[in-house]
Amino acid sequence: MQHNKNTEFVMYVDNFLDDKTLKDLQHTFVNIKYEDVVMDSGHYYGKRHTFHGEHHKDDPLVKLTKQFFYPHRNLKPISIHAHMRNNEKEPLFHKDTENDCVANFLLFIKGEPLLNNGTGFMKGNSLSAHIGFVENRALFFNGSKIMHSDLQSFGDSSPRYTLNMFLKEDE
Repeated sequence: MQHNKNTEFVMYVDNFLDDKTLKDLQHTFVNIKYEDVVMDSGHYYGKRHTFHGEHHKDDPLVKLTKQFFYPHRNLKPISIHAHMRNNEKEPLFHKDTENDCVANFLLFIKGEPLLNNGTGFMKGNSLSAHIGFVENRALFFNGSKIMHSDLQSFGDSSPRYTLNMFLKEDE
């Protein structure tokens, strides 16, 4: 599939990482320090840990993501975060338009394999796709063009840990 910064695309694959790498990330994600994230609107968005550094371009996970999802595009990470969410109040649909973001990578790290733990995507004013939570499922999508949100408030859910990577075109 050819995609660019104007394409509305959502792709996902299961069993993205090998078992050892996934287990190592799960251990890291449940033990790191998170900070509360509150949106400008005042909505509580969950907890986040930001991985800082220019080393992102050499990170094996970044290289794997590029190889699998965007080998024909010259994208680079803007930021990489660990998120922990347990949003039982309401979906918080949004687009990621800051910092010239043109693509998002989302990896489901740890959580219950529940449909509502997953991520939903809007087309117009309607939910058009709903990708359920399965550990080690990787999503790649244009978060600057497609409204998206966790859907934990839609029903049965549990805390979910994800790796979020925001990417921009590297001119």
